Amino acid sequence: MASWKKETKPQRQVSTSAVKHTLATQAAAALSTTIMYPVDVVKMRFMSQDGTIQRQHNGQTYHSIRKAFATIYREEGPRALFRGCHVAVLGSAAAWGVYMYTYRSLRNFTNTVMTQTSQGSVEDFLLSLLVSAVASTCSAVFCNPFWLLKTRMQLDEVSASPRRGGMGNYVSFTRGLMSTVRSTGFFSLWRGLSAQILLGLPNSLNLPIYEALKYYRLWSTSRHTLNTFEICVCSTLAKVLVTLFSQPLYVIKTRLQDHRSRCGPLQYVSFLQSFSLILHKGGWRGMYRGIGPSMLLTVPRSVLTFVLYEYFMHLE
Repeated sequence: MASWKKETKPQRQVSTSAVKHTLATQAAAALSTTIMYPVDVVKMRFMSQDGTIQRQHNGQTYHSIRKAFATIYREEGPRALFRGCHVAVLGSAAAWGVYMYTYRSLRNFTNTVMTQTSQGSVEDFLLSLLVSAVASTCSAVFCNPFWLLKTRMQLDEVSASPRRGGMGNYVSFTRGLMSTVRSTGFFSLWRGLSAQILLGLPNSLNLPIYEALKYYRLWSTSRHTLNTFEICVCSTLAKVLVTLFSQPLYVIKTRLQDHRSRCGPLQYVSFLQSFSLILHKGGWRGMYRGIGPSMLLTVPRSVLTFVLYEYFMHLE
């Protein structure tokens, strides 16, 4: 049996440069983030709403993805659907860069040190999860200011109508940064960090699950690369699972990072307090508010990211 495993299972591949993986994911993340950004805006607004007047957008609580798009376009203009896009692209490229470089560097190290752990084994998968969690935590700490400002730019309502207008505090990255630091201090840029780090736990499953599915598909077909359809299937399965786990954490993080978090009768002060408040007010349905837009955003974006990532990885 031991000899069969040795003959049929591929040997560990020579480590590819962590820098190459990093650059490939950064390029893929930047492109996929830009393409899917309008859906991200709608998703964030859905998750920020809790039924109170203080957290309505355009004077209403959204109940339909299609109507939300139409309302934002009519009331605020098409630019509102891309407000904060440059921040999201920078944040996504930075987050994936920190994550992938840390992940690949640690995996290269563990592959060198732990030679007795065979690729594709349960031990190897668990090690990937641990390394991925460490990389996700590093990325969360480094990039939280990007996500906070992106969230506030997406939630800041700027009417397209002059008679209802007025400039928000988060119409640009610089203005949002200065407004945040001036009103609540420099360290408030890390507000919601606890939720962001906890998000790293389910999100850290994404790449290891994708790589495990990819490995077993290649092993079963005796090939070295996946075709585009196979990449789509593997990345979809991984992301759907991760999104179901992480949606409540995204809702809590969004409520905490909203600039209106301490306005009105429902105030979001800390992670545990927000969890209790959302659960009490809306039950598990409230925890999964915006799951439709989330799936509509995260699954296609993840598929696009991995397709582009694999493409860039195989460029000479």
